[in-house]
Amino acid sequence: MCRMLIAVGRFEAGELRSMVRALREAAAYDPYGEALYGERSHDDGWGILIARLDGSAALHHRSTRPIFSSGSDPESAIPGWAAGAPVVLMAHARKASEGTPVDLASTHPVHASSAWGDLYIVHNGSFDRGKLDGLIGEAAPHSDTWAAAVALASRIRGGISRRDLEWLLGAERTGANLGIALLGAAAGPQVIVGSHYRLRGDASDPDLERYYRLYECASDGGTIYASSTVVELHMGTRGCRALGNGEFHSRAGGLEVWNLLSPT
Repeated sequence: MCRMLIAVGRFEAGELRSMVRALREAAAYDPYGEALYGERSHDDGWGILIARLDGSAALHHRSTRPIFSSGSDPESAIPGWAAGAPVVLMAHARKASEGTPVDLASTHPVHASSAWGDLYIVHNGSFDRGKLDGLIGEAAPHSDTWAAAVALASRIRGGISRRDLEWLLGAERTGANLGIALLGAAAGPQVIVGSHYRLRGDASDPDLERYYRLYECASDGGTIYASSTVVELHMGTRGCRALGNGEFHSRAGGLEVWNLLSPT
């Protein structure tokens, strides 16, 4: 599975680098992933999207190397123009599901084009590949998240609605911590972040809840969302709260809070 962070607002260069550093450290050793899945690290690639909300600049970088490898330097990927400007940042460290390709197209943030703009997704969890293949009309050549992005891009009309997100979550298999950015739309950018996962009803549920816990953290310039390992072990929980299971935030001008589906 994966670790991720999303930030929306104005952040100084040092704050942006600190966020990405926390993700790198969380990916190098994840005791929560080890307890739940036996996965000590997230070493199947990493990626970053950072874009000005006015559409004037964007960077989308992905690598199949581990984010914590000697050849990776995620902090240096942050461009100078991002500091102090209204931006969305999405960063992700991947542990591929068994049988899923490790290639650039499968590395998050995955990208899909729509008639309404460019769609980017970061995801922790898994979707049902069979259901997604049915939604996109072909056997997906890349990851389940890539197929989810293609499916959602083909469905939206103008922006991403609550019903669109519920439709996508219908293909969820284990969980869907999601960060979604729709950029370039005539109505302006839209960023959606939230958490949904399925409890098993057994002794593993406490580990599962801890692993899928997604935090919302307030900063002077905006809002940061990040995986439990990132916040609890590397950023600190001051000014943070855990999103509820099924709680999603849609930011498109203002903030809407959606409580989606009854977790099972």
